[in-house]
Amino acid sequence: MIAVTCRNGEYFSVDPTHIERVETDPDTVVHLVDGTKYVVKESFDEVLLMIRDHRSALTVALKRLSGGTAEIADHASSIRNDTLFVERRLYRRDGDSPGSAADRRPVTDPETATD
Repeated sequence: MIAVTCRNGEYFSVDPTHIERVETDPDTVVHLVDGTKYVVKESFDEVLLMIRDHRSALTVALKRLSGGTAEIADHASSIRNDTLFVERRLYRRDGDSPGSAADRRPVTDPETATD
């Protein structure tokens, strides 16, 4: 959900997946797929940035829930006017998987190894 402000100062939230279009002339009007229209105080660009941020956060959350190795930079939540970067790693940082090729060599038991 994204939070917007009506012209009368009332705050409410809108599900970005239900937004059909956003237009400005001269006020910013959010049109929902069910035909509802909201005139909001936020500018056209601010509404688009909120929708982009919501979709980016949703994509990252879905990746994390699906067991992927997508990680997000610590400072990404403070980025507003930039692209959100998602970093994919072959190995996780939590220590459950080895970090180098040398660490992935099979471990041989010295008692059962034959020379």
